[in-house]
Amino acid sequence: MTDVVYSDNGVQIKTSHQGATVVHEADLLVMTLPLGVLKRNQVTFSPPLPPSKTKAIQVLGMGLLNKHFLRFDHVFWPKDFDWHEYLSKDKGRWSEWVSFAKVKDTPVLLVFSAAKRAREMASWSDEKIVADIMNALRDMFGAHVPEPVAYQITRWASDPFAYGSYSFNAVNSSNQDRAELLTPLRGRVFWAGEATHADYPGTVHGAYLSGVRAAKMLMGA
Repeated sequence: MTDVVYSDNGVQIKTSHQGATVVHEADLLVMTLPLGVLKRNQVTFSPPLPPSKTKAIQVLGMGLLNKHFLRFDHVFWPKDFDWHEYLSKDKGRWSEWVSFAKVKDTPVLLVFSAAKRAREMASWSDEKIVADIMNALRDMFGAHVPEPVAYQITRWASDPFAYGSYSFNAVNSSNQDRAELLTPLRGRVFWAGEATHADYPGTVHGAYLSGVRAAKMLMGA
């Protein structure tokens, strides 16, 4: 999506596909762009967004939580625990782990990187990230820990359809800003997404409930 033109008569949305501009027209629109995308100002609104909505987009924070899945050829860690915690000398370094072994008897570990540390690692190669994870694992369970047979890493900060993982109330922001983000434009453009839900921001169910709410608002328009 590159442009949104809205008026009392309807909505026109422009998208780009393989270098060509495609125009879509509708009576009403549910806008679900993530906050991270809105912050990039890559979508042009005409008329421009009201100052209150622009302010809400600016002041609300977009958080980052990346997941790193590692599969091994066998389970070498205690199977009786879902969660493992690691206290590193470097604050926040690979501190939270989820084991798939207890529930599915699968030799997979998931470890998180968040916030400032996740952004610092954004420029690292997959190989460097995995090597650092393995250093932590061997500190936890010993030098015998084998190399993973496969891994998968999320990179939400650079994903052009997200630019982050979820919203949060940054300093000088409040749930009033989420209410402003939710406010429809001329009864034509309705807003949904976890960033618009004051009770459950940053969650899948918050995103879902915001969609149900937007649909009800649209049907009453």
